[in-house]
Amino acid sequence: MTSGSVIKYFLLAGLFVYLPAQADELENLMRSMAAVKNRVVVYKEEKQMEVLEDSLYSEGRLEFIVPNKLIRCVIKPVKICYTIDSRQLTIEKAGKIQTRSLDNFPLVRVFVESFRAVLAGDLATLKKHYSIIFTGDLVAWEITLRPKDKKLTTYVKKIELSGVGDDIQSYIVEDSNGDLTRMQLYQTDSEAIE
Repeated sequence: MTSGSVIKYFLLAGLFVYLPAQADELENLMRSMAAVKNRVVVYKEEKQMEVLEDSLYSEGRLEFIVPNKLIRCVIKPVKICYTIDSRQLTIEKAGKIQTRSLDNFPLVRVFVESFRAVLAGDLATLKKHYSIIFTGDLVAWEITLRPKDKKLTTYVKKIELSGVGDDIQSYIVEDSNGDLTRMQLYQTDSEAIE
């Protein structure tokens, strides 16, 4: 065996050992996420869009309640609340309430399903809808999700999440057209946010 062959052998052997270990770490992370039944964070978001010269910024609060309820309340620049329960979207703004099906909003659905599945520790749903790349361990981790559905790939190229333990700290969506949404998440006392 030549020295090049030996190196290739060890690299390939390392991949086979590495991948199952990463799969175990991802499963451990998902179990840790599933153990949290109610989660409240504040966020700061930046949207970079090709059609706009300047980025758009917002701040607010996100709440996840098991099994599938996600509430996003934008506090700045304008107060608006989105409640997603199962496949229904309720929008509350200036005292007016609208209800719509998530099926009519593919981009919102991608955001919701990926975020909700990670928060719920629902690895089966993630595997069903996304190709998953996981790096790290429970201490610090990154997950890259690429939609499997060809229709969704026309909207979203990839979603990147990173965090520490069972806390998501960063959520980035790269649209197929190059637009970016970056969300930084901060743990806080739920009663401190209103």
